[in-house]
Amino acid sequence: MPILVPPAMKITTTSTIFVFLAVIASVIATPAFADHEKAEVAIAQNSGTSPDADCVAAMNCFEPHTVTIDVGGEVTWRNDDKGLSNIHTVTSGVPADDDAGTLFNSDIMSSGTIFTYKFTAAGTYDYFCQIHPWMIGQVIVQEAMAEDGGEELMVSIETGSAGEGEQMTIDVTFTDLDGNGVEHVNYDIMATQGTEVVLDEKGVHTHDGIGSHTTMALPTAASDAMPVDVTVTFQGFGIDPPFTGPIGQVAQKQVVPEFGTIAVMILGIAIVSIIAMSARSKIIPRL
Repeated sequence: MPILVPPAMKITTTSTIFVFLAVIASVIATPAFADHEKAEVAIAQNSGTSPDADCVAAMNCFEPHTVTIDVGGEVTWRNDDKGLSNIHTVTSGVPADDDAGTLFNSDIMSSGTIFTYKFTAAGTYDYFCQIHPWMIGQVIVQEAMAEDGGEELMVSIETGSAGEGEQMTIDVTFTDLDGNGVEHVNYDIMATQGTEVVLDEKGVHTHDGIGSHTTMALPTAASDAMPVDVTVTFQGFGIDPPFTGPIGQVAQKQVVPEFGTIAVMILGIAIVSIIAMSARSKIIPRL
């Protein structure tokens, strides 16, 4: 006589294994950040046309608007503007500063020319074009990373189950390459599923390098077609600006809980175990 397995027992076992796999498979360690010795900035086409130029709203008259380098690193600006107002300057400070241009000043740069400056001290440096003062940019200079990797980071992104209608937990842990904790970490975190943003937190500060977050209810269960994408953007070490470290570097994770070959094998073994237990506990009527 065949032995029947109660349907409820199968469902419970399958659900338990699914959650277990979702949590374990979501743990990653991403080597995220490296040194910044040089950076290049392009002066955008038609950036000097008027204060209403498209680059003003997009903040890319100097492209990119913000660059990060180490102490002792160099930034090279290249004038790519071939428009009517194509002469520019790269001048330290902001237009309202009395001491604008005292740290560095390219003088007039015609189209196709370059200007290079070496930064010797950590800090945040604003600059602008004297001819077109709506053109602004910024250089972030961080302490050079030690050769032993003392400021290189490992980022662990661990997530909980990701079922439909569930709020998914996201735990972020920053350590050095030896697994030691780091202090006063600043970062942004975003999670999306399809076109919907389920988590968006900026300016997160953690004293011990560990942060915990919870998304909104997921529109649907995570799958190959609808994964949950998690992005952690490092924003520097420190309590107050200017922060140091590899600012702007990114660690990413895609959450796709699913059954693979190993999972199917585990599930099969679990069901067989239930059948065996049911067989041993079967009540045999006396003859």
